[in-house]
Amino acid sequence: MIAQTDEVVACIGGVVVDRKARVIEPLHPGTSNPVTVRSCPGGVVCNIARNLAKLGCRTAIFSVVGRDAKTEHVLDDLETPNLDLSGLSLSSARPTASYTAVLDERGQLFIGLADMAIFEELDEAWADSIASAVARCRFWILDANLPAATIERLLRANKGGATVLVDPISVAKAARVRHVLNEIDVLFPNAKEAAVLSGHAVATRDDLVRAAAEIRRLGVGTVIVTLGEDGIYLDNGKQGKFIQATPARKVSDVTGAGDALVAGYAYAMIAGERYEPALWGLAAASLTVETEESIAPNLGRESVLERIEASLKRSETGRI
Repeated sequence: MIAQTDEVVACIGGVVVDRKARVIEPLHPGTSNPVTVRSCPGGVVCNIARNLAKLGCRTAIFSVVGRDAKTEHVLDDLETPNLDLSGLSLSSARPTASYTAVLDERGQLFIGLADMAIFEELDEAWADSIASAVARCRFWILDANLPAATIERLLRANKGGATVLVDPISVAKAARVRHVLNEIDVLFPNAKEAAVLSGHAVATRDDLVRAAAEIRRLGVGTVIVTLGEDGIYLDNGKQGKFIQATPARKVSDVTGAGDALVAGYAYAMIAGERYEPALWGLAAASLTVETEESIAPNLGRESVLERIEASLKRSETGRI
């Protein structure tokens, strides 16, 4: 059963065709490797929106897709309750963005290949064109697939009183949000992105703490540095703490885990759930790495809550 929230969350950024090429045997760089290949809709805010919809949040995606053949399949796959696609624009000049993830035999990312030229069309004029629609949403989630000028336009001119959560996506794209950190309420960098945004090298846990503190000094309300299998570091200005990852029963594929973490955190914050939002995010990520899908088929409020409580029970009894 889905516990419906009244809020509509604006998810602004990239809709992408994800391709996962997973090697069958140990990976050998510089030569041919046998793989299995799967395709599905993806993109950071697209995945976040789909996860939020499964958790019970009403979501609206604002992005651009091409008029190419694969777009119809993407839109068909995105048709789901709680997910509004009316904010998607169509490009006649470029194909839908694509991302190819090459995964090793353990399901860990070896290299990611991105064709994202279409997002150049999400310019300042586009930001103004969606302003009235996103103004009706009290919560925004942005990714750094948007150009820097577009992000600045949205957050400086059109934000109003919205609560804004941002995923910087990559080291290369993190710099796009550097000049609007004081407009961001919750930021989800990984350690390398935190180094870019803070201007401090991150080699140790102490470095990480200093980098998060610097990002907060630059204006971000809460910084959540994602650390993969090591969990997260959270700095909300009141306290800084490392929180361990929620154990997964197995790790099949890490793709989409970070998106699930953001969605779980956002859902708990919006819905006012018991247990802190970070635990919801970590539990959602745990469910996601157990499947080869970018969106865990069994993800929902009850499954995430069950995973949180099982993890807390293990901690109380001293079990690993």
